[in-house]
Amino acid sequence: MSLWDLSGVAHGCRFPPLFASHARAVASQREVRIQLQLIVGRMSVICITAIGVLIGVSTSASGLRSGVRSQVVPPAHVATPAVATDDARLNIAIRMLKSGDFEVSATTCRTVLKQTPTIDRAAAILGIALTKQKKYEEARPYLLRARDSKQSFAERTHAAHFLGWCCYHLGDLACAKSAFELHLTVALDEPDSMFGLGLVALSEDRLDDADSLLNKALAGFSAPVVQRNDQARVLVRLADLALRREDVAGAEALLERAIAATPTQHEAWAKLARVRDRLGKHDTADVARANERRILQALGRTVAPSPSATPEVAPTPIPNSAPKSSPTTAPTTAPDTTSPRSVP
Repeated sequence: MSLWDLSGVAHGCRFPPLFASHARAVASQREVRIQLQLIVGRMSVICITAIGVLIGVSTSASGLRSGVRSQVVPPAHVATPAVATDDARLNIAIRMLKSGDFEVSATTCRTVLKQTPTIDRAAAILGIALTKQKKYEEARPYLLRARDSKQSFAERTHAAHFLGWCCYHLGDLACAKSAFELHLTVALDEPDSMFGLGLVALSEDRLDDADSLLNKALAGFSAPVVQRNDQARVLVRLADLALRREDVAGAEALLERAIAATPTQHEAWAKLARVRDRLGKHDTADVARANERRILQALGRTVAPSPSATPEVAPTPIPNSAPKSSPTTAPTTAPDTTSPRSVP
């Protein structure tokens, strides 16, 4: 029997039955492989897409993080450079101020302020130096700055005092009064600020207030340390007060006390001469005028003689006065700082 016979040709099949069954099996396997390939292909596409999405997200996130980092603000706790509040050269300016070299002191302060404008201490010392040179208008803004400063420095305590004198000499009595009062809140009973308030009261015709304040100042200049020059300043103003009250004899006594304290104050001699003229004491008035001229000549200044003066009158010998107190002698309430001493 041939293979053809065994394949079942007799059944009418194109292929023998054995081969037909095998062919179907092969076709089925091929179909399965194709389906698997399709599935694998679809899975690959899905995986590739997913990977692409993930890569894109990662790239976007990295870019976002980079952007955030580029905009990060430095932490608040990072220290900023400190504002300069002092300069060693200002100690030299203080020494110059105490020795009477006011212009050198002022120049030093201006140099410091030009290089470091934030230093309020330099403004304070400059304001004091200018006040000592009677440059009141120029001194005022520096003393205002020192008075209002939030920085800590010794001279700030007395800025209001010198501001008071600036305002007084500039005719701003309200500013002078508030400045002197402010100073007295930090330098209790400081006699020179009390003296300033007394002059403000005298200028405003508050005679009783002036009397009280000037006498308090006189007491402050008399104890615990006697300050003769300052005593004389106050006594001369008390004499002015007496004249405002028409007490000419009382004014003469006060002026004599002022001269006894400091015989070299030409203002006291000049006022004494006028008072004695009013009292009819012309001879002694001429002596007082002669002494005034003698002092002014020693200072390199001249004064025209009074018509009532007797030329041949010899000046009264002037005893050696007590040593002058330094123009920057420390105040009684703050002995280690620049003094509020200013001659009005």
